[in-house]
Amino acid sequence: MQKASFLKRLPLSLIISMMLWGLLRPVADHAVAGLAEILIRSFEYPKVTRLEVEKHHASIVRSDFRSDSKIPAIPLTEIHFNLIVLLALYLALPRPWSKEHLEKLFMGVCVLYLTQSINLLLHVKCLYSLGLGDWSLQNYSDFSRDFYGFWRYFTDLPGRFSFPFVIWVGFNWDEVIGLLAISDKSGSSTKSTRAVKK
Repeated sequence: MQKASFLKRLPLSLIISMMLWGLLRPVADHAVAGLAEILIRSFEYPKVTRLEVEKHHASIVRSDFRSDSKIPAIPLTEIHFNLIVLLALYLALPRPWSKEHLEKLFMGVCVLYLTQSINLLLHVKCLYSLGLGDWSLQNYSDFSRDFYGFWRYFTDLPGRFSFPFVIWVGFNWDEVIGLLAISDKSGSSTKSTRAVKK
């Protein structure tokens, strides 16, 4: 795979990816919020948290909150916009619609989807442990606040931008190595030595 051809395809693949993400955005909203809710309720007792999707936001509804309590909401666009990057990288590869690439794309999207849901989970847990005043202090320890705070910011900043690249490289290692033009220097030098001896 030539680096120049990949770079030429990348702007067009980015535009196509943005259009695909725009079409899939409502589905992604509900999918990410749905899995995050399942993960939250799996470790919650009693199970009181619901994530309701409206206008690309996930509203955090707890059954033990008062009816007049303010309902916090988390923007979902910033959670799953990195799908654009993953799609663009895949579509810029040669033969992106081949069976092999589509299988790798499916697996890559599944892994990215899991990271997005975990990121949303951490946003919710961070709100619970840090953002609800006395209730947070009574129900969460200092360790819990540090734990959820660190991993939320990790998945927000380095994670959100690096996950698509790491997943793409992981599932397309051979092609990415070819793209970077990394060759076996020892092998090439051995061949040149043999040629000189002849």
